[in-house]
Amino acid sequence: MHGGEHPIGVLCGTHVIQILMFLDGNGPSCKTEIYSAVGRSATMPQKIAFLAEAGLVILRRKGISEVVELTELGSAVAGKLREIDAMMA
Repeated sequence: MHGGEHPIGVLCGTHVIQILMFLDGNGPSCKTEIYSAVGRSATMPQKIAFLAEAGLVILRRKGISEVVELTELGSAVAGKLREIDAMMA
């Protein structure tokens, strides 16, 4: 994954911004819902794990599924991304 020494680098990975914006618009979601909406790349589980490492999402078990949820920081970042998206539209 990208990142280097700059924290914003976490957003450079393919599908990372889309994952955050999906969760912002849909709330806590099972991984399978994210894969269906954003992409079914073989690296999607690692991207979600990287977002968790960065403190942007948390993972919770719900039966046999794993639910992904934005943290407070993740919600704030997603909100700023929505603002940028609106400016560029």
